[in-house]
Amino acid sequence: MKDIKKKMIELVEVNNSNQVMILTSNLKIDGMFEYCSPKCKGEGDELIALSEATVCRLNDYCTCDENSCECNDYMCFKFQWLNINTNKIVGFSIIKED
Repeated sequence: MKDIKKKMIELVEVNNSNQVMILTSNLKIDGMFEYCSPKCKGEGDELIALSEATVCRLNDYCTCDENSCECNDYMCFKFQWLNINTNKIVGFSIIKED
């Protein structure tokens, strides 16, 4: 899954924003994309690092009925640093800063 990391780096640079939202089959993850520092050069392409990450379980995050949806930010967990396995990523978005 090197292509996901490569594409993410490309889009972060094009959009001049490192704020990302990543989806796995069970999680919504928001954070700041971090380029690999020299100390993590051996980590490989299967990990993406985020700082200031917020992790929400999708099943707990939003509840919807026929008329509306309610999302619960208080159900999320915050991490200063989080590594994500690229094999688990279902989708991602670069959040362009205003």
